[in-house]
Amino acid sequence: MSTQKASAPVIIVGAGATGCTLALLLAGYGIPSILLERRKAPMQHPAAHVVNGRSFEIWAGYSEDMAQDLLALCPPIEDIGEIRWCTSLAEPSLGGLNVLGDQKRVDEVLTHCHYHISHIGQHQLMPALWAWVEKEPLISFVKGANVQAFTTSHVGVTVKVDQQDGSASTLEADWLVGADGANSAVREALGIELKGPVLAHMASVFFRANLDAILPKPYPLLTWLYNPDFCGVLIKHADDHYILMGPFVCRDQEMVRDPQAYWARIIPTVIGEQTPFEIKTQGNWSMTAQQASRYRDGRALLAGDAAHRFPHTGGFGLNGGVQDAQNIAWKLAAVLEGRAKDTLLDSYEVERKAVIQLFLAQSVGNHFKLDEVTTYLNITNRSLMGVTRAFASAPLKWLPGRLKGRLADGMMKLAFSKTKLLSRKTKQADKLRKQIADAIPGQIEHFVSTGLEFGYAYKAGLVIPEALPQPKIGAGVVDYKPTTWPGARLPHVPVLHEGQTKPLIHLVDKRKFTLIVHDADAWTQALSQSTGLARCRHLTVVLAQSSLSSDPQWPVRQLEVGQHGAVLVRPDGHVAWRTHKHAASSIEALNQAMTSLTTCFVSDQRPVPMPSPSHQLSVRRTA
Repeated sequence: MSTQKASAPVIIVGAGATGCTLALLLAGYGIPSILLERRKAPMQHPAAHVVNGRSFEIWAGYSEDMAQDLLALCPPIEDIGEIRWCTSLAEPSLGGLNVLGDQKRVDEVLTHCHYHISHIGQHQLMPALWAWVEKEPLISFVKGANVQAFTTSHVGVTVKVDQQDGSASTLEADWLVGADGANSAVREALGIELKGPVLAHMASVFFRANLDAILPKPYPLLTWLYNPDFCGVLIKHADDHYILMGPFVCRDQEMVRDPQAYWARIIPTVIGEQTPFEIKTQGNWSMTAQQASRYRDGRALLAGDAAHRFPHTGGFGLNGGVQDAQNIAWKLAAVLEGRAKDTLLDSYEVERKAVIQLFLAQSVGNHFKLDEVTTYLNITNRSLMGVTRAFASAPLKWLPGRLKGRLADGMMKLAFSKTKLLSRKTKQADKLRKQIADAIPGQIEHFVSTGLEFGYAYKAGLVIPEALPQPKIGAGVVDYKPTTWPGARLPHVPVLHEGQTKPLIHLVDKRKFTLIVHDADAWTQALSQSTGLARCRHLTVVLAQSSLSSDPQWPVRQLEVGQHGAVLVRPDGHVAWRTHKHAASSIEALNQAMTSLTTCFVSDQRPVPMPSPSHQLSVRRTA
């Protein structure tokens, strides 16, 4: 066996969406990385499929061309709005949601970002991300690589890797990032505990079938199915591909023990006995709501599913990992470029853990809120969790495997038995169908969470909180109200820059804190007269002017600081501080804010660049 040596500033374990995003963002700073992936090819069994507009926005921070390339994989937005409940595809719907039915809300959502929430199966997304990784010269992408061991010290990390071709490597880096998924080997080697409950065990099948004859138009994105043979969800993917997913309570059930036979029997009960189909892949996993007890251990960091595991109800897993990667990238770049001490990375856990907890609470809430629909069928996710725990505990866990599997299959069939009433034409059945239909509109937060997609905010870390009580960021889960409250993402504002229309957030300096001002003369004068700020290497200035806008109140309406205030934005596009006051009376507060925010940064005597005509921004004229 040959042994090779290699080194890079950063080694990333895991080339899922989180690992690829981190490697690409670091490359955007000119920082090389080694990206290790145990698979030789992208996984073809899709798991995540909801991609938020904020994720596209983060990807555009590396390359707007890449963001557009990924967006091209998405179906038209009008094709992803239908959610349906039924007994089988051939039967009439029990009820449904049209998440695009409120045109006013849809129009408003499309103003929140240059990109919009989309539906891309992971089997489509990952090959596209891998293609961008492979053509980035600063990323050494090693596929078929199994991490055997690693050591960390106060100066770096050493990683031992075996490859599927029989070769071995010893890799050295300053930093190691474990982005290797829910069963992270990096996390386990570090001895970091995952805390949180197991909610259910899930199995799924990826298959292809032409369902044009039985699916309503427009095709439903999700179809919740409840019949005596199967209860679960059908997810539509591109090119007549589908995922069918349902729960199990122990691994001895047929669904897990013999998945090929199980799904070959179940799929016809869902799509019809006469509809041909082709099974592609099968899989199973445990649905949990867990966070790692810590996200950093010396020179090692955890990100994405390695740091947190979500229920699939809400689509926060992949998107949360992309946000993790962005939070790490700009801070790690500052450390590696000598602009900051490594204590800056302590803020990663402080900021992300609170946001992840918010996402966890919502996704768990979505999971159990489905009980409002199914409780009339005597089927609930809470009872499923209880039975799952029972089968993992004494005395049931001591039963012989086949006996335990038959018992579990029998119990689940009994639990599904009331669903047979849904197909009957009786007053009892009519009442049951109405109860289900009446409960469905209450599920909207499961499928529309714009308030969390764009409204998540950092309440600690590199943020200067305001004295007044913090209002709710956004208007809840479904709706989002743009705000410059410290910690929030900078609102989306299209501006003209160098002859092109760009989102203001894309013009934020990726290495410095960006001060966005409107009263250019006053702030230029005040900054030049402030000795500390004039020499601060960590501050740059952007002039946001509305000379081309038909709305002279644009700065007041969008930046929320009036004509004379300012908004201080971090390299990741989150607001760090703001003021409503004039420049002359705010300069000392800005100085204090910068001093507080840059305690982990290295200072020097280079002057801050003052605004020049080439930095002038103008709002795009709207009709």
